[in-house]
Amino acid sequence: MYLLHVVDTTQLPPPTLMTLPLVPQAELNRRFMKRLQAIASKYRTTGKVSVLNPLEGRAYEEICAAARRLNADLIVVATHGYTGYKRTFLGSTAERIVQHSPCPVLVVRQHLANWNGSNGRRTRTGFHLARILVPTDFSECSRIAFTHASGLARDFKAELRLVHVINPHAYPFGDKYTALDQSQLMGEAADAAQKQMRSMVARSNLRYSARVIHGPTATEICNAANHDVDLIVISTHGRTGLGHLLIGSVAEHVVRYAHCPVLVIPARARPEKVRN
Repeated sequence: MYLLHVVDTTQLPPPTLMTLPLVPQAELNRRFMKRLQAIASKYRTTGKVSVLNPLEGRAYEEICAAARRLNADLIVVATHGYTGYKRTFLGSTAERIVQHSPCPVLVVRQHLANWNGSNGRRTRTGFHLARILVPTDFSECSRIAFTHASGLARDFKAELRLVHVINPHAYPFGDKYTALDQSQLMGEAADAAQKQMRSMVARSNLRYSARVIHGPTATEICNAANHDVDLIVISTHGRTGLGHLLIGSVAEHVVRYAHCPVLVIPARARPEKVRN
């Protein structure tokens, strides 16, 4: 495990005679290192904990670059959970990491600092996960997330909760399709989704449930987690640029609003990182 602190220079006010730092950056970095070392000592584990030199720049860029240099298997980051105006003006480092990370990202909301999973039950090596929610749209991208979630379910003997969301607004209803029976079409889509989810776990010997929900995809995923799900495992297509602006990201919405930790698996994750 590596601990890293980044001074996000994009969040700092422009320097003036009134805001010039009274402490040299080298001294600030020394203080940051001291605090990181204290954290590493306080939360000592059976594994090796290393402290990286503090960095300056755009926080998400520096974090993702460090993950590439270290060939990291996972980034763990907290989010302040800003919404509305705060998110518009301050943005979200966690969401940008999710969008650009080369490896899976575990995001924990700030108000869950004392989250301990499954009503406090712990194992010798960490938190006990009893219920893992896995949204799927049956794409190759979501199957990668399912593979990761299945591995976690085996390790923690957890229940998998598969969810497929049918968004009515995504179906081609309108004057051109008035001859179609909308309720019949939605029913057939739900039946097909149930069969596909059951086939995904048929040979896994895992405890699971499969549920089809109708509504806005990201919102219904968050609702399905309720307050008894310990972890959401979701994939992201990794759209950037114009495609990201026009289509948005279900994963980023879930990261922003979910009431439990979210493990985001990028579609471009290295194949060797996917568990069997």
